[in-house]
Amino acid sequence: MAAERGIPQSIVDEIKNRNDIVAVVEQYVRLSKRSAANLFGLCPFHSENTPSFSVAPEKQIYYCFGCHKGGDVIHFIMDIEKVGYLDALRLLADRAGVHIPEPEDAGYRKRAERETLLYKINAAAAAHFYLNLTESPKGKAASAYLARRGITGGTIRKFGLGFAADDWEDLWKRLRNKGFDAEVLSGSGLFRQGRDGPYDLFRNRIMFPIFDALGRVVAFGGRVMDDSQPKYINSPESAVYTKGRHLYALNFAKKSKEGSLIIVEGYMDAIAMHQAGVENAVAALGTALTTSQAQLARRYTENVIVGFDADASGQEAALRSLDILVSKGCHVTVLQIPDGKDPDEYIRRNGADRFHDLVKRALPLMDYKLLSVERKSTRDGDLDILDYQDVACKVLAAEPNPIIRELYAAKVADKLGVPSEAVVREIERRRKGVEQAAGQGTLRDRLAQRQTGEPQEPAKPFPEDPLFLLCLIASSPELADRMRISPEPEDFPEGVIRDMAVAVLARDERAGAGLSGLIGLAGDADWHGRRIADEAARMSFEIDAMGDLSAIEEAANSYLSRVRKDRLVARKAAIVAWIAAGGEGADKMEMKEELLDIDVQLRQFRG
Repeated sequence: MAAERGIPQSIVDEIKNRNDIVAVVEQYVRLSKRSAANLFGLCPFHSENTPSFSVAPEKQIYYCFGCHKGGDVIHFIMDIEKVGYLDALRLLADRAGVHIPEPEDAGYRKRAERETLLYKINAAAAAHFYLNLTESPKGKAASAYLARRGITGGTIRKFGLGFAADDWEDLWKRLRNKGFDAEVLSGSGLFRQGRDGPYDLFRNRIMFPIFDALGRVVAFGGRVMDDSQPKYINSPESAVYTKGRHLYALNFAKKSKEGSLIIVEGYMDAIAMHQAGVENAVAALGTALTTSQAQLARRYTENVIVGFDADASGQEAALRSLDILVSKGCHVTVLQIPDGKDPDEYIRRNGADRFHDLVKRALPLMDYKLLSVERKSTRDGDLDILDYQDVACKVLAAEPNPIIRELYAAKVADKLGVPSEAVVREIERRRKGVEQAAGQGTLRDRLAQRQTGEPQEPAKPFPEDPLFLLCLIASSPELADRMRISPEPEDFPEGVIRDMAVAVLARDERAGAGLSGLIGLAGDADWHGRRIADEAARMSFEIDAMGDLSAIEEAANSYLSRVRKDRLVARKAAIVAWIAAGGEGADKMEMKEELLDIDVQLRQFRG
């Protein structure tokens, strides 16, 4: 929530009130087709020929019936500009002339001022490196090197490529002459301290400015033009740059309509791909994808293609990255580049069209994992059957989808020359052992579940029925008062939806703007919350299509009755299990009293 981020709810409301969603959307989308209550246009988030993008002026929300993105004006800016919640608020605040007060914290203000100054220093350094490359005799050799690599002048401008002169104080003198403080420059990461004073960290190197998602320069990478070592030098961490939290070229790739990101290893790979028209490419800035980078990628898309180098280290990095991306909710495929080439080299030798064909043929995740197992189990051209079957069955046993397990079990069986049923049995044997171990949990977990009566099965990731009920209540708050059973927060799944229910049922000011307020409550902390906001927008449009709200009131009553009854039954089962397990003490009498009360409520349901 905004208040939890230090921004008062009243300021958020003012920002939304001053930014009419139609006016904001029309800066990006031509809204021409109209219905009784809504405006339609071609969706800016996916390619289409028939308008399916709808804006509801009265509700101040949008929803695309094609790609299913939806939300309020803040979510629209998050989607269209590919920024986080706070940055979207700031963009809208600037548009409407709303001042966002800084926290009354001297330490915070000092850090903010330092960050602003570092951004200015990095921008000035990038401009200096660019001029060295494009307008100074110092950059003649660097220009020739980039030309040999096939990098055009347009690409140099787009990525702000530059050259650090072979001079110990070239950048230092330039920035001091521009008036930057020596102490702040020394802490910028661009310089090192020598016996005679600061000197430039980057010398005689091609320079790659590293941008954050908003296009601000946060760091640099420098590459030599020969075989000397180290091949690359990267900026150290600073107040505006943390290693492993950025994806190179994301500021460009986020604008692509491909609906996916291709993650490669290095700067040149990403640059060559963009130049070839593959504009959804980003680089991991190293061979090990981090959890933070996976979370960042997931903010922009569910679909990720991993395109690391085809050498051994690149393929090992791809394997490590797969599970990280999957754990963050990504659908992953893997780019296979033949002959051990990296993307940059392949494009230079074979052209952009051939590379586009490789992207289209990216391997599904399980195909790639089993191919990697086969490669590792092949020695001197012969497949080690025992090693292959052991590791392949282990990989398949970890797959939660039974259809995928059986489908690939047949492929493994064919490779081994055995019946597929034998492979399926071995996979299920391994799964049974894993599930038994996982099902036990820790002693602490089991005691907590027994004493609290919490359900043993995890909640569904995107429950639609409780969210739909919340949408109904938000659109017509009196519905909660008319229902036979008054809704309670505990009737809704734990997590984002229950947090929303607490505010809606309490008539909290945060939910005071009806459906738009409800969507704002969904939050943006992770992809789960963002998906719930999309679902709430879709359901809001569905409610309109239903007409008279009273026609579905009985269905809402029936649904809540079922939820309440199921909750009571689950609680009763937990209490009975606790007593049967030997629960003693004062709690036992309280448990028995609660059991009697539950029986009374269940009889009322049956009545």
